[in-house]
Amino acid sequence: MNRLIYFAVPGRAEACRIALSLSGMNWEDVEVNGEQYNQMKNRGELPWGFLPILVTDKGTIAESSAILRYAGKMAGFVPEDSYEAAKVDEFIDGMGPIARAMDTTFGIVDVDERIRLRKKLFEPNGEATKALNLYEKKIGESKTGWAAGTRDMSIADLKLFTELFAFFSGNYDGIEKSMIMPYPNLLKYHDKVSNDKRIKAHYSKIGPDDLRWTFLPLAFSNDSG
Repeated sequence: MNRLIYFAVPGRAEACRIALSLSGMNWEDVEVNGEQYNQMKNRGELPWGFLPILVTDKGTIAESSAILRYAGKMAGFVPEDSYEAAKVDEFIDGMGPIARAMDTTFGIVDVDERIRLRKKLFEPNGEATKALNLYEKKIGESKTGWAAGTRDMSIADLKLFTELFAFFSGNYDGIEKSMIMPYPNLLKYHDKVSNDKRIKAHYSKIGPDDLRWTFLPLAFSNDSG
């Protein structure tokens, strides 16, 4: 039995959850809180000091992208063609800036200051805006509509779809749904991925009040509220 251990939010484990669910492997989604995380860290159970981790019969795999590549291969989301696989890795590795920009706000206790800094990220010259403009350009250039230009959905799509659109779920104070609306290519991409039969089936039991509402079809349509 494989055990994916992370917090009770989509975050950096959500793409791995999808891949594991579609891989056919036996696995358990283990959710922990901050206290449990610190206990694991103090006991030396986290190879690099962070979550998520995937505990397998052979040992523990750490780092979300490594877990995603492992589970994604089992689920058929890693291209067999070596060039396509490299382009998928390129896209995944290139996604770092927006997550790093958000990371700078997580430790800020003052709510008003945290909101101010997060909104600043989405100003015209903000780091989040730069990242969104880059994603908008990349998706617009894709001949297939998939993130890395692959013939079918890949782990790059699982990562982009879950990590990008989760920002606008309301889980991060200061970040609003309206911030993604000026990006037509990304909205079209959301429509493509959320309506894919595999993704749609995975989230079939998720309702609009769930934290994962941003992964549902029509989540960012003009009439979705």
